[in-house]
Amino acid sequence: MTLSASNLFRPGTRVRLRGAAKRCLQLPLLALWLVLLCTQPARADAQLGPPPPVPPAAAAKDPEASPGGASPAPARIEKSAQPSAKPNPVVEAALEVLRDECVSCHRAGKAKGGLKLVSAEDLKAGGESGPVVAPGKAADSLLHAVLLKEGDPHMPPKKQLTSAQTDAIKAWINAGAAWDASVLERPPKPKPVALRPMPKGVQPVLAAVFSPDGASLAVARGGRVEIRDAKQERFPVKAAFDVHVESIQSLVWSVDGSAVYTGGFRRVGLWRAADGVSQGEWTEGLVGQITALALSAKGETLWVADSLPSRGGFIHKLDWPRRQVAKTWKAHDDSVYGLALSADGRWLASAGADRVARRWDGETSALAATYEGHTNQVLGVAFDSATPRLATTGADREIKVWDRDSREQDAVLGDKKQVVTALFWSKDGSRLAGVTDRGNGAVYSAIQKHTGEQRSDTSKVQKLDKVEAVLQCVSTTSDGALVAAGSADGRVFIWKAADGKLQPVD
Repeated sequence: MTLSASNLFRPGTRVRLRGAAKRCLQLPLLALWLVLLCTQPARADAQLGPPPPVPPAAAAKDPEASPGGASPAPARIEKSAQPSAKPNPVVEAALEVLRDECVSCHRAGKAKGGLKLVSAEDLKAGGESGPVVAPGKAADSLLHAVLLKEGDPHMPPKKQLTSAQTDAIKAWINAGAAWDASVLERPPKPKPVALRPMPKGVQPVLAAVFSPDGASLAVARGGRVEIRDAKQERFPVKAAFDVHVESIQSLVWSVDGSAVYTGGFRRVGLWRAADGVSQGEWTEGLVGQITALALSAKGETLWVADSLPSRGGFIHKLDWPRRQVAKTWKAHDDSVYGLALSADGRWLASAGADRVARRWDGETSALAATYEGHTNQVLGVAFDSATPRLATTGADREIKVWDRDSREQDAVLGDKKQVVTALFWSKDGSRLAGVTDRGNGAVYSAIQKHTGEQRSDTSKVQKLDKVEAVLQCVSTTSDGALVAAGSADGRVFIWKAADGKLQPVD
C-alpha cells in the first residue's frame, strides 16, 4: 500500500510507508478510510457515497481521464509560443478544455495511451496509435471523435463533456488547431466543491511555526489554530480558535507577531493571535490547496502556493494591504510543497512534487534558477541567512545543500534510510533542522562544502530524541534553540536543539 509518509494529508506525494513509519501512524484502516471520506471535497452535484480513493486532502482532485488513442495522418500545427497581443478566443476556449479536462492524464510522467497534450509538439506527435488531430478537419480527428457521446473509446472515460466544450474543440481543429502555450500556464477554472469536516479524532498537525520573537508557537491542528506560550514550561495553550472546515495546510506569522496567516482549501485568512478575530481573507483566483505561504519582511507581500496534484503548482504574489494579486504564475508541473524567502527578500524559493526546486526573483517573479538532483518529490526548501546557500529535502531520503548561485551541491545530509519530510533553517543561520516520517529528527550546524569524505564529515549533527509518530512539519526559534514539529496523528513535539532532549508539552 502506497501512501504519503511525508505529507500524509497533503496531495500528490507517493512515498511508501514501511517499518517504523507504519507503526508510528497508528491509524487503523477504518480510520484512514474516514479521513478519505470526510476530507475529500465533493462536487456539489455528486451522489452520496465514498469518494474515489485519492490521496487524502481537503481539496478536490478530479479523477477523470481524457483523450487518448489516434489515427489521422500528421499535419502542420500552428504554434504560438508567446501569447499574442490579441488572444484568439477560439484557441483559448479549446486549450482551456484540454488544460482543465485532459492534461492531468496526458502529461509527462503520466501519458495515457502514449499521448501528451502539453505542447504543440506533443499534439502533433499523437499517441500510441498515431496522430489525434487533423488540422482543419475535425470530422477526421480522433481527439474530437472520442469526446462525443457515441465515442468509442470515450474520453474522458467517467464523464461526458458539455456540448460547449466539444464544440470548442471542434471549432479549434477546424480553424487549424493553433497553439497558445500561455493558456496552459494559467490556473484552471475552479469547480464547485463541498467541504466535509475532518473527524474529531483525526486532526493532523501540518504546520507549526514560532513567532518572530520566539515567545509563541502557532500550531495548525486540523482546522484549528493553537497559540502556545513558548516561554513557559510545558508550552501551554494561551489561545485557540477554529478557522477552517478543512485541515490547515500552511501558517506564517505577521511581521509584528500579532497575527497569523493560514492557508487551507482555496482560502487564505489572517487572524489575530490573541483571540482569533478575523483580520481579513483572500479567496479570489485560488484553485487548490494552499500548501505554503511566505511573507515579505515589511509584511506587504504574501506569496501563496496554490496546488493541484498532477495538474500544477501555482504561486500568487499578493499585495495583502490592497488585497490585490500582483502576479500569478505556474511554478511547477505538480504541487508546491514549500516556499522560502531569502533574508534580504531578494529571492523566493519553491519546492515541487515535480522533483525540482526553483528560485524566483522576489521583485519581478522571473525564474532565476532550477535545482535538479532529487529523484523524487521535493518536500521542502530553506534559505541560509548567513551564506548564499539553500537546502532542499526530498522523498528520495536526502537533504541537499546547494550553492545558491552556481547551483552546485555543497553537501548531502541524512542517512538515506528515512524520508526527511520537512526542514527549517533558523533565522540566524546557525542551525538547519529536519524531521522524518519515522519520528526521528536532527539539527545540523557548521555545514561545510563536501570534499569527497563521508557525508557525516560535512556538518555537526545533533540527533533529536525519537518519537513514535509520522512527523509532518518543523520550525525553530530565530536562534535555533528550540525545535518544534507536528505529526499526522495531531501531536506537537518540542526539543532543545543543544542536546536534542524532548520537552514535556501539555
